[in-house]
Amino acid sequence: MTVASQPPADQVPRTRQALVAQWGKERAKAGLELPEGWEKLSMEQIRAQYTIQKLDNAGPPPTGPGIDPDFGNSPNWWP
Repeated sequence: MTVASQPPADQVPRTRQALVAQWGKERAKAGLELPEGWEKLSMEQIRAQYTIQKLDNAGPPPTGPGIDPDFGNSPNWWP
């Protein structure tokens, strides 16, 4: 399983207006509003904050043997 550090490019809005709308939705899921002064942020800063909020809303990554219970048991697991 591959874990991406950010959503695929096709899921990240490309316009400022759409990006702010999606960021607002992600913040609302967490019970938050857009922070004061968000209008002054650059598009890159908003994109970064949107990505961080989306990852925060996703929760912690899975851990333990449930991820891959056979890891290390295969004869080909290490070259």
